[in-house]
Amino acid sequence: MCPLCAHPAQLRDNENAIDTLSVACMTCGKFSLPGLLFFTFFDFHNSESSEKALLRYLSGYTRHASERGEEIFLDVDNWNEFATAHANTSVATKLTRFLEIIAARSKPGKSGELDRTIDAPLLDAFDSDEVIFLAKTLHQRELIDYAGSDFYSLTAKGWEAIQSAGVNGIPGRCFVAMSFHDSLKDAYDNGIFLAVKNDCKMDPIRIDRVHHNEKICDKIVAEIRTCQFLIADVTLQRAGVYFEAGFAMGLGRQVIWTCRDDDLKNVHFDTRQYNHIVWKEPGDLRMQLADRIKATIPSTI
Repeated sequence: MCPLCAHPAQLRDNENAIDTLSVACMTCGKFSLPGLLFFTFFDFHNSESSEKALLRYLSGYTRHASERGEEIFLDVDNWNEFATAHANTSVATKLTRFLEIIAARSKPGKSGELDRTIDAPLLDAFDSDEVIFLAKTLHQRELIDYAGSDFYSLTAKGWEAIQSAGVNGIPGRCFVAMSFHDSLKDAYDNGIFLAVKNDCKMDPIRIDRVHHNEKICDKIVAEIRTCQFLIADVTLQRAGVYFEAGFAMGLGRQVIWTCRDDDLKNVHFDTRQYNHIVWKEPGDLRMQLADRIKATIPSTI
């Protein structure tokens, strides 16, 4: 059984860590966790504690990570924060995700499936009842039509809503332009991601963590067109980060510039005029970035 959703799942010992289990679940994706935490989660299922409810949202974190090809390791220090980040997703964002999933799984005039149970974590929905609520809301707004149990098709208005998102951007969506070097992984996971997702209740998009079949440059341009604002961390001075920030500015999107303090001296001359968040470690980046977003970017809540 899956320790997050209590549905059938494949379990095996993790060969790379002692007393660690790997889980493969259709609902929650693939993830690993210590054996002790595995049994702790099942204790939550047998209680009415607040932690039990958080497991629903932890499924959102692990499923999203699994969809982009990552296998998350959960431990006693990180699982609560991961879950809380997805518990704060706004209804507006969930509705947009619903439309995006159907658009990706269908085409005009054809329907696509969104399973109210298996796919609930992709929407950060608490349960199947919330998925039904989201579907009814979109139907009432004439953005989707029902095409059978768990099958939906976008109406003309629905396709227009998806396509028009490229004009002004989807409220609450943030494109993150930064180097993908391993030395900055912690800066994203424990700095940028938590500032945007948990502290500001918005959606961060980093292109290496998005599944796609398009050419990478086309996908980057498409994602920037749909974002409300962009975060450009210029640490390590990657040319692509400057290009993506410039493209976003050309579209009229706000850009928040950040740089690690030991690399600030290398920031390109043309962008030194902009107010950079200068950070030392991920916690510092998270705090400063959350404050800047709240002060300068309109909230979707």
